[in-house]
Amino acid sequence: MKKIKVSLIMLIMVSLIFFSCSKDSTGPDGSGGGDFEWCTVPAGEYTYGWGDTIKTIDYDYQIMKYEVNNQQYVDYLEEAYAAGDITVTSSTVEGYYPGDLNYSAGNYVLYSLGTPLNCNCGRISFESGGFIINVPTGYFPGDFDNHPVVYVTWFGSWVFSEHYGFSLPTEHEWEKAARGMTGADYPWGENYGDDISDNANYGNSGDPWDNGTTPVGMYNGQTIQGFQTTDSSSPYGVYDMAGNVWEWTDSFWSETFFPRVQRGGGWPRDATELQSWCRGGSSPTIISDCHGFRCVRY
Repeated sequence: MKKIKVSLIMLIMVSLIFFSCSKDSTGPDGSGGGDFEWCTVPAGEYTYGWGDTIKTIDYDYQIMKYEVNNQQYVDYLEEAYAAGDITVTSSTVEGYYPGDLNYSAGNYVLYSLGTPLNCNCGRISFESGGFIINVPTGYFPGDFDNHPVVYVTWFGSWVFSEHYGFSLPTEHEWEKAARGMTGADYPWGENYGDDISDNANYGNSGDPWDNGTTPVGMYNGQTIQGFQTTDSSSPYGVYDMAGNVWEWTDSFWSETFFPRVQRGGGWPRDATELQSWCRGGSSPTIISDCHGFRCVRY
């Protein structure tokens, strides 16, 4: 499935795309919202799918510059717990979902609590009346607060978004934010078959946390622990849209098949599944060490 390399003209076009990112610690109603950064995706055309079909989204929206990290999810859990919006057991966090055409209203597991398993990712636990982030042992030492949250179900992503007045992106919103009109396989402009080990976190890619999650936004041109990265944002300035974690979207797989679509590929996968048009799908109840999310707002 190797595609032709992006033309020089297309690369010039990518370099001229204007993007604007801003930092905002409030939700739409002015209260809470975490310490998030947002990138604006303007209305207009974009390339979609393996065949680069030209589609249009006729409204502006903003998407989080980075995947939601562990500390941001802990902050949400603490707020929701204090408000009585979630219940906590020794192993899970549960919360209410109002239902949709395919899943009934009721309480669902939002997050799987516990100690880290075989993943260099970090994990959230509930101890002595509060939420903490556990750090794996036997791996590269580091602070996992800024790694993307994992072990979160689709429902856990949805309630976080709802809590702050945000939304999960549709898969079309996600792909436009990742590709714009470039037609490239990867957000930064390369195609499958190119060496992307300095651009994204995937299986055996050689980063200091291999194999596991990396800090959000790490692939921005910095050198970390002797590992050199290349600035690998999307045309709109969004990071980690290839690799690190699969990202939940608000879309169903089809009108007759109801897994929730995930995009972007994850750290255990190879470069094949990191292409911006590649679709993944899982039950919204699944718990995994490579599933995370980011939000949009309008």
